[in-house]
Amino acid sequence: MQITIKSVLFIVLAGFCTLAQAQRDTSLNREVEVVKSFTPTLLDVHKINDIPVIKETEPQKPVFDYSITSKPVINTFAVNPLKAATIESAIPEQKGYGLIKAGVGNYNKPYGEFFFNHLASKKAIFGIHAMHLSSHGKLKLEGGEKVDAPFSKNEAEVYFNQFFSKKILAVNLGINHDGFNYYGYPKDPVPTPLLEKNQGINYFGTKQTFTKAGMNVKLNDPSAEMNDPHFGFDLGYDYFQAKTGQTEHFGNFTAHLQKPFSFGTGLLDAGVNFVQDNNVINRVTKTEGTRQQSWLFANPAVYIGKKTLNLRGGLKFWYISDQDENARVRIAPDVRVNYTPVKDFIKIFAGVDGNHISNHYSKIAYENPFVDPEHDVKNSFEKIRLYGGFDGKFGKRTNFKIGFDYAITDDQPLYYLHEYTYPAPEINPNPVLADNDFKIRYDDMNRFKINLEVFHTSAGKFDLLLNGNYYVYNMENEAEPWNMPDWDGTLTVGYNISERLNVAAEIFLIGPRKALVIETLQRYYTNDSLNPPVFKSYNLDTAFDLNVKTNYKITEKFSAFVNLNNFGFQKYERWFGYPVQSLNLLAGVSYAF
Repeated sequence: MQITIKSVLFIVLAGFCTLAQAQRDTSLNREVEVVKSFTPTLLDVHKINDIPVIKETEPQKPVFDYSITSKPVINTFAVNPLKAATIESAIPEQKGYGLIKAGVGNYNKPYGEFFFNHLASKKAIFGIHAMHLSSHGKLKLEGGEKVDAPFSKNEAEVYFNQFFSKKILAVNLGINHDGFNYYGYPKDPVPTPLLEKNQGINYFGTKQTFTKAGMNVKLNDPSAEMNDPHFGFDLGYDYFQAKTGQTEHFGNFTAHLQKPFSFGTGLLDAGVNFVQDNNVINRVTKTEGTRQQSWLFANPAVYIGKKTLNLRGGLKFWYISDQDENARVRIAPDVRVNYTPVKDFIKIFAGVDGNHISNHYSKIAYENPFVDPEHDVKNSFEKIRLYGGFDGKFGKRTNFKIGFDYAITDDQPLYYLHEYTYPAPEINPNPVLADNDFKIRYDDMNRFKINLEVFHTSAGKFDLLLNGNYYVYNMENEAEPWNMPDWDGTLTVGYNISERLNVAAEIFLIGPRKALVIETLQRYYTNDSLNPPVFKSYNLDTAFDLNVKTNYKITEKFSAFVNLNNFGFQKYERWFGYPVQSLNLLAGVSYAF
């Protein structure tokens, strides 16, 4: 059954409910049986928060990274981005062109979003997406002060997809512009010197913006099987700029080759990446300047076997060139085994691999927006990762996955805040101030993770997705894996009450974490043996975030929505010293045309 373009638009309107209410095909009401092997993935949820977050171009499988969770715990409603139809050979009949949404909420929050799709020809589709959301409210810090904590999030995207007999050529042009304040302060009341207008001591109260513009060209064959010859590529360029003066150029090219042989299939991913960061404090020279690096990579592998039992074996190579360091060669294994003892019901997998992790400027800035804006962060290297598990079915409409992995990573970046005695002759005694932009420490880390995912669907009436992770860390030098949780989880439920009304609920959880503050007597961190730094550890409580969304179809074209975000009234801290908005509401209408 082909889903029409208008159905896709109404899926966006319905949020997490997987079946749109408008322009419905009555065949969608039939019961279905899930027979495909389970590929667990979180719904493409992009909640709006007090910390702007740039969404990925494609929905990504949830994996652990320093940002705590692939979909951050934040107090807002979800906006699902409209994607061009992913089809193999034909474009479904177009019955609608687009969607307009508008709404308002507390914390002085206006919202607007626009989607447009057009069939440029029988084999091509053109689309536009634009969105604005901002907030101009205040938040109360733990020390008692109410501070301005505005944010704005703006997106614009133009895409064009050309469909050939098998391949798809996709071209995307986009820009994101996000603004926010360094509004937080850890634990104590904000010292008087930082409350003065236009204070220049640190970044407290300073405005920041992130602007990222880029293009991507991708050639892909989504229908290619492992025994089919295939060539594809990804070509991209991004330009990033911060209001504090930092810029970044990032370019990448990756070629994907697949060629069948008598013994199996040869695979090769190879390409080059280039990045240049400007106006940063170079971590080697300790002066303001430029960081420039590039890396060549190749991932040759061979695939042998059949669908019930197969093996992928290969290696990953990186040649890394950095203007401030000697060139390096990194090598990691790439092996995976899949075994299906009962077809369509259970699959067992196991493997070993590794990864070179480029901690370039924009990656770190979006991971933690409140990091020191002049940061220059070392790259990390996941030397080896062992993983395994199984996925399968509880029943006709319930899939699950249980997995684990054990990773050994060198130079894992860890965030902390710096506190120091500030020389102020007019104040006696001199005040102790904390910088509210996060600095970086590094440590080698071993991490063990257990993951559980469950997905259930009842043919459009009720859908449920559960994802949970439990972590165990072993640090080489640091007392704790600062800001990393013991566990995290997500529960998403969608229910169609009637043909016109549907609701969805999301629960996001982050387990306890430890935050670090390093106190010194001097403004700048030095290895002074006479005055050694004092390491202070603080507890960050479990973060609980409940969001409820409703959508009511008034007519075939008009709908109304109401979203209650952070319905649990939790003022948890996403980062130490930075609380999020409590209960907030966003309500509005949409029009499909």
